[in-house]
Amino acid sequence: MRTKTLLLSALLGALGSVSVHAQNVYSLNAVGYINETIYPGYNLISCPLLTSPDQTLNTILPNGTGTGGPYNGDTVYFFSPTTGYTSTQGRAAGTVGTGWTGGASTNVIPPGTGFWLYSGATSNTTVTLVGTVPSGPYTNSLQVGYNLVSSIVPVSGDIYSNTISAFTNVNSGDSLYIFDPTKQSYTFAYKAVNPAIAGNGGSPWKLSAGGDPVIPNVGEAFFYYAGTAAINWVENYSVSQ
Repeated sequence: MRTKTLLLSALLGALGSVSVHAQNVYSLNAVGYINETIYPGYNLISCPLLTSPDQTLNTILPNGTGTGGPYNGDTVYFFSPTTGYTSTQGRAAGTVGTGWTGGASTNVIPPGTGFWLYSGATSNTTVTLVGTVPSGPYTNSLQVGYNLVSSIVPVSGDIYSNTISAFTNVNSGDSLYIFDPTKQSYTFAYKAVNPAIAGNGGSPWKLSAGGDPVIPNVGEAFFYYAGTAAINWVENYSVSQ
């Protein structure tokens, strides 16, 4: 019950949890890897790389074999705007086995999809994501309601003015929730009825603290609430950028 309460509270921007920091993003031609710091407790992350041989959890976060897998005891939560939450767990301590339980091989996590990783560790750990860097125009289709999403490509920064990931075709009443790693809570953003109201040089967004929504780290996911209509977030990226 406590876990369900925490996850539902996340949709209201009230979950007391810690964000993920992406560090040291490397790329050589079209192949790259991303080192992400995972904090004890809940982390809201994504994988903006094309992993091989597939995009399943066992490929993105391989848990190894035996009793000492790196994610033993951890839990991953997937969110769908139509069906809500599902979860899968790492092996219990002392249990011999490979990978994640709960049919993780069928849990596909394409770039642009976010998920929760609950870490049972007592200190920070590092996750290394390896794969091909997406290149070309990509469209992330968001449904009406809550969507747990991220940038499809490995970029960060202001999502309104970023030339690669500009998210400008939002609708009045849409909301966006991003973790603040220092406050361990969400920052709330909304689209003004008239962009001039926001006072951000024509930007439709206004955060509670002013300015545009910012994704500070590569591989960080967030909740987007589409209040009235489905929306497409189009990104265009090449490895030469």
